[in-house]
Amino acid sequence: MKTFATIMLVANLATLASGFVAPRSSLLSARTSAPRGARASVHMNSLLDFVDGTGESYGPIGSLYRQGPVPLFIRLFQPEKYEMSVTQYMAKEDVDRNQAQGNMDAYFADPNGWALEKMSGKDRDYYKIGTDPQQMILTTVWGGGITSLLLWIFLVRIPARMAAQHM
Repeated sequence: MKTFATIMLVANLATLASGFVAPRSSLLSARTSAPRGARASVHMNSLLDFVDGTGESYGPIGSLYRQGPVPLFIRLFQPEKYEMSVTQYMAKEDVDRNQAQGNMDAYFADPNGWALEKMSGKDRDYYKIGTDPQQMILTTVWGGGITSLLLWIFLVRIPARMAAQHM
């Protein structure tokens, strides 16, 4: 078990380190170009489609990428509150659903910062924040690495130390 945990830790650290390497232009262009045969089955735009959802609104993963875990948890565990907030913002500001979701996600993530930006007159496009494909990949790598590290600590290291103390 200790060997497996060490291998997982090394693999996750290697994955994290690769997130800091600048992409080669040929690799990036191959991912964003039109498909050539069966080799190009994955596109960078498919990641955006997954995050964006149906087009008239974006899914919970879109909330996670745009503003973090707080709006995601509100959206998953208090869906009535989330929907009511989005609907009210749409009616009050006369914006589409994507813009309302982006603003409500930003509000749930940082209410004071969101209100300060609104009062100062800055109109940020919260719908576009966090949807750059390179940023999404880096965020996914970091999130996966940190989650793996925390799971390793809490599921492997701490129980192993507790078991060693009881012997």
